[in-house]
Amino acid sequence: MEILFATKEDVLEIVTIYNDAILNTTATFDMKIKTEEEMQKWFANHNEFYPVIVSKENGQVTGYCSLTQFKEKDAYKHTVELSVYIHPDHRRKGLAKALMIDMIETAKKLGHFTIISCITSGNEVSERLHEKLGFKKVGHFYKVGQKFNQWLDIVYYQLML
Repeated sequence: MEILFATKEDVLEIVTIYNDAILNTTATFDMKIKTEEEMQKWFANHNEFYPVIVSKENGQVTGYCSLTQFKEKDAYKHTVELSVYIHPDHRRKGLAKALMIDMIETAKKLGHFTIISCITSGNEVSERLHEKLGFKKVGHFYKVGQKFNQWLDIVYYQLML
């Protein structure tokens, strides 16, 4: 397994991973699958300061992790939101942890000050992973999204760099 900065050629595999999360999990509140064109636009909004990295095995993307500016206003420039998604065939192999560790180090090198993660409450695997990596739970919003005929809470985790 290797971890690399994503390229536009990786986007087709990234959209496959993300669409699986849309259709089968509550990890994202998106409910409509994305096209490759939509994800290419998403990817184009990332740059060296807000990167996307991928894990690969035998040349195939097995997971990805991205940083985006937490909010659009200039004062938030060094506060980033982390997202990580793993291909369903490669979950429970430590890829999310490896991607997050790599991205945390990248964020430090880029001069970011804090990382925020928004997790659907009840995703105990993700919450435990964030806590193991030093994130602290800083917020809980109740019944803010509805997916699969259920109201869902979200929790915010923060890592000060």
